[in-house]
Formats: sequence, structure tokens, C-alpha cells
Amino acid sequence: MLLLDDGAVAAALPVDAAFSCVETAFRLFAEGAASNEPRHRTASQGATLNVMWALAPTLDAIAMKHYPVVRSDVSQASIILITLFSHSTGEPLALLQGDLLGQRRTGAASALATRVAARPDSRTLTVFGTGFQAQGQVRALVRVLPGLRRVNIVGRTPERLHQFTTALSAEFPELAVASCDAEEGVRDADVVVTATGATTPLFPGDWLRPGTHVNAVGSNQAQNRELDRATLTRAATVIVDSRAAASREGGDLLANDVPVGMAVELGDLLISGVPARSGEADITVFSSHGLAVQDLVCGLHVLRAADSAGYGIRVPWPEQ
Repeated sequence: MLLLDDGAVAAALPVDAAFSCVETAFRLFAEGAASNEPRHRTASQGATLNVMWALAPTLDAIAMKHYPVVRSDVSQASIILITLFSHSTGEPLALLQGDLLGQRRTGAASALATRVAARPDSRTLTVFGTGFQAQGQVRALVRVLPGLRRVNIVGRTPERLHQFTTALSAEFPELAVASCDAEEGVRDADVVVTATGATTPLFPGDWLRPGTHVNAVGSNQAQNRELDRATLTRAATVIVDSRAAASREGGDLLANDVPVGMAVELGDLLISGVPARSGEADITVFSSHGLAVQDLVCGLHVLRAADSAGYGIRVPWPEQ
């Protein structure tokens, strides 16, 4: 089996490849060609173990994603690991570090939802957050918003806000990147992204102007929400990656007492061709939680590319 760290993932899974893999994952899931088990959390003696898995017989692959959280003040993983197995033989194929892979597949899911649901002429993106996931969101979204001209960043810490906007300006010199306050950012936006550790809503939904698309990616616990009820009730379409996952950990819906059954799955939109919006004035929302089937398809892509290019460490285990 191969051991593959974030360096191998960086080389083998560029942003465009992650987008293609995530679209494949959503289509497989929607067509019933892949199974996905939502995240399970088990807490004991100061640690919380997170486990999720998926299998795709047509790809001859099973993936298990697992990671501990050992700090009480954050929900951040110590390190994320993804184990890939052969579906037909049970043979372990690879053990991947899942941190960068998770960032890229999360960004790709938002980009896919944005391509499906946002107005094609969207010019202004507002991002709440200055961390690891916020970086991945911007890098993915610029690829599906050809008219994008401005990126507003809303952050709590001035130093991190300055570092983030400076880095984005250098990476995307064609864009006007600036910090702003929450109200200015939301009222000005065609697309809003929330990628934070917030437990309560970041802005009132009344600030959203008609036609805005929202990607909420920061909350994956039932009691936490980045969006308020007004944002969801104003939306013409609320999209989730999986209703089963949203029923377990979709805080943006659950904590706002919004029925998960009213949401549509992103994969269903992809295979049905049904439009996410009926008009330019519709507000649309994607509440993202992350699926193991995304990790499976992305991880398999990394494995194949790394095997071909000679990345990673090959371990002769288990012995036959």
C-alpha cells in the first residue's frame, strides 16, 4: 500500500482535478452507484473520534475517513486520515493524509453548487473567514465565476484579515480583493461563502439582495449554524450534498427548525438537469457537510496519479 501525505495530494490533485472528481462523486451517489455513510462522532475521556465511509463497486473502492479531535476549545482535527481499500478483495491500497484533500474537495463542492445555482453573471464574492477552508473556497470559485471582479473578505482578527487579503491579491492580481464589514459584504455580494467556526448566524438574511447564492460550509454539527432562518426561508432552493448527512449534522437547517426534506440534493440536480433557480431574483443556498464518497473519488485519483508518478512511500504490508 502507499502512504501519501499532503505533498503528494498537492501534486496529484490540483483544483481542477478535484472539481472533476467531486462531480463524479455526486453523480455516482445520486445514481445509486455509490453508498455513503454520514459522519459518526463518539466522545470519550476528552477525545472525539469522527468516522465516515463510502464504497463504489464500479470503481472497486472503499474509503474510510477517520480523525480524532482532542481539544475542547475547537472542533479541528488533529490530523485527518483516509484509508482506501479494494472493494473486490478488501486489500488496503493507500493511507492518505486528508487535510489538503478535504480542503480541495470542499472547495470543489461549493464550486459545483455555484456553477449549478449562482447567476452566471456574478461579479462579487464575499467570504466570511480567513482560514484554511476559506482559502480553498476562493481558489475553487474563481474557476466557475468567469465574470468575477471583486472578492470581499470578512474576518474577526485584523492581522489574519490583512495577511489573507494580501495573499489573495498576490495570487489573483486580476481581482479587487479587500476587507469589509459583514453588512457591506453581504449587501454587495452576488455570491456569499461562510467558512468559519461560528456557532450562531453571521448575518441576518434580510441583508441578502435578490439573486444571491450562498455557500455555507463551516457548520457540520447539529447545534451550530452560520445562517439564520430568514436566509433559508427566503431561498427559492436549498441544496445539500446529502439529506441523510444534513439530518444528522446540518446545523444550518436543524438549528433553524427548517425541515431537511425541503432541501434538494446536489447530485439530483446534476443528473436531472432541473434548474436550481427559476429567475434572476431567486436566492439559492448550498449547505455543505462533506461526504466520504467525495474523499473516495478524490483519494482514488490521488492514488493512481501518485502510483504513476512515483509519489509516496510504498509499504509492503500486509505480508501475503
